[in-house]
Amino acid sequence: MIPSPEAIAAWLEAMTYDPLGLGIALALATLVTEDGAVIAGSLLVGGGLVSPLLVITALLIGIVGGDIALYAVGWLARESRMLRKRLPIRRAKKVRNWLRGRETVVLFFSRFLPGTRLVTYLTFGFLRLSLIHFAIVMTAACLVWVVSVVFFISEIQKAFSGMGGTVAALAATGAAIAIIFLAPRLARRSRRATTLDDAVEESPGAK
Repeated sequence: MIPSPEAIAAWLEAMTYDPLGLGIALALATLVTEDGAVIAGSLLVGGGLVSPLLVITALLIGIVGGDIALYAVGWLARESRMLRKRLPIRRAKKVRNWLRGRETVVLFFSRFLPGTRLVTYLTFGFLRLSLIHFAIVMTAACLVWVVSVVFFISEIQKAFSGMGGTVAALAATGAAIAIIFLAPRLARRSRRATTLDDAVEESPGAK
């Protein structure tokens, strides 16, 4: 069972006396539930328990590290028949040519479009596209996402702080859930947004 943001926040709050331990715990929490860890970290910032720099750095390390791990799994799948059968990368070869010139856009928008990350990161690894380029783009996209969400949620929490800590945390959590659901819709409407699903549709012989 995946822990709730409130449960993660309570666990992390108990560790605020140890900034290094808190940072490590927060980074590891992203591997269990990325959105939950982001919300929990934001609540700690909004409650004035930790610095935004600590939370943002820990979240970046955890999220980007997880992204690179998926890239590595895709890379290894190239040599493993068992992995190739188990992972959703059967169409990877069909989109190789389509991806040329689109790598940055596809990677960047995948951060804001849940449901596209796994296949995108695995495919980039399977095709053995530049790891350095992958890491740079994903770090930039993650930085935009994490900074925006952390400060948005923490400011909402501060705005409701006069009504009590519980009300403020609930308001901030509600705002976080709303933005997590709205972000994909807004990203989808961008003319530059594109995913590997688009590649499959546009690739010759895909159907």
